[in-house]
Amino acid sequence: MLPESFSVFVLAFESCFTAPSYRRFVTILTGWLLCTGKHTVTEVMRAAGVVGEREHSGYHRFFSRGAWEPDAVGLVVMRMVLKLLPKTARVKLTVDDTLGRHTGKHISSAGMHRDPLLSCAGRPAWHFGHNWVVLAVVVEFPKWKKTFSLPVLMRLYRTQKVNKKLGRPHRKLTELASELLQLVSREFPSRTFLVIADNAYVNSSVVRPRPENVHILGRGRMDAALYAEAPKQRGVGRPRVKGRKLKSPKDRLGAWTTLHVLIYGRPAKVQVRVFDAVWYKVSYNKKMRFVVVRGWPGHVKQDVLTTTDLSLTATEIIELYCERWSLEETFGWVKSKLGFEDPENRTEHAVQRTAPVAMWSYSLVVLWYADWAKRRKIFPMRLAPWNRTKARPSFSDMLAVLRRQSWTLWISDQAGGDRVDQKKLEPLLDAVGYA
Repeated sequence: MLPESFSVFVLAFESCFTAPSYRRFVTILTGWLLCTGKHTVTEVMRAAGVVGEREHSGYHRFFSRGAWEPDAVGLVVMRMVLKLLPKTARVKLTVDDTLGRHTGKHISSAGMHRDPLLSCAGRPAWHFGHNWVVLAVVVEFPKWKKTFSLPVLMRLYRTQKVNKKLGRPHRKLTELASELLQLVSREFPSRTFLVIADNAYVNSSVVRPRPENVHILGRGRMDAALYAEAPKQRGVGRPRVKGRKLKSPKDRLGAWTTLHVLIYGRPAKVQVRVFDAVWYKVSYNKKMRFVVVRGWPGHVKQDVLTTTDLSLTATEIIELYCERWSLEETFGWVKSKLGFEDPENRTEHAVQRTAPVAMWSYSLVVLWYADWAKRRKIFPMRLAPWNRTKARPSFSDMLAVLRRQSWTLWISDQAGGDRVDQKKLEPLLDAVGYA
């Protein structure tokens, strides 16, 4: 049912599966993209049009007992994304965690996690479900004046209570993120990476063990304990790893520099102070660059950004950090359009494999649409009286184009040259009626 132009992308995953598993993967991916209702395995089968033709238990076993690894699939997706970028260009990555809400006491590896959408500074909110650490590649499309974070690799975070029940050692969110960075560095040793993250991932678990071809950029702390570089060793004894104590970002004095920058795509005027220092608790004995920002739109207090890349200017650091928001947009789309939170798996392997399919589907749709739109000047978009200034397609428009082409292809094949009757349109009518 998928158009031939999309099938080219699907063929790249053949090496990740056995022959039977690959056929099921193609069916599941087709149904996942065409499903307009809840993305459970059975509803995905309905959307793919295989109900009654193939045994449903095989598709459940594909997730719970299939002989394939999510990391292998994620690396294939990453190779696809990297083809869009120049070979000599530095690859920008975003990393963050997102909560997949669930209900039901039999869901495997689920626990209570902080809900970022309902929490505020003084009152945290908690919700039952799965918390995923997601690593995505940032891709800019100048034709649309839009930046996307395309998910490639994921790790499931488990609470201490869940790990104790499963007999697993507890691992923090930042340790899982560091593991993903180590994997990417090993698989692509010739590429250099810049990881853009929030302040939760700018700490010793991520910064200290980072590979040589990976740099970190994110928010720091205004009360960070900073030091000068260690002086040269004189005489015998253990060498020093840090120098004299320096003032923290909030206590820094000196003149402010005015900059005109783009913050989330909009021009803004901010004031900055830039300095280099050793953040011993985070970077050990390596210097980091700090940018204290005053006048950030919507922020009353001052902010501080920091990076391990000392070649970046203050303007570049501010504008690069803003690209982190594209990953938040990704989380919104995969939850609202691709059923990231819908599966309710009761086995460990199924949990590890089902939710990532929603993330990979997002990346594949954007990749396909970028290739499909190369030869087009006008992009099909849904316009409305309250939004007539819409100038670029959203992910919803991209997914709609793929679904239209898929259903058009299916109807044409079913018609054959005869009149299309209601019986042949039954799968499409079922999808519309139960959406």
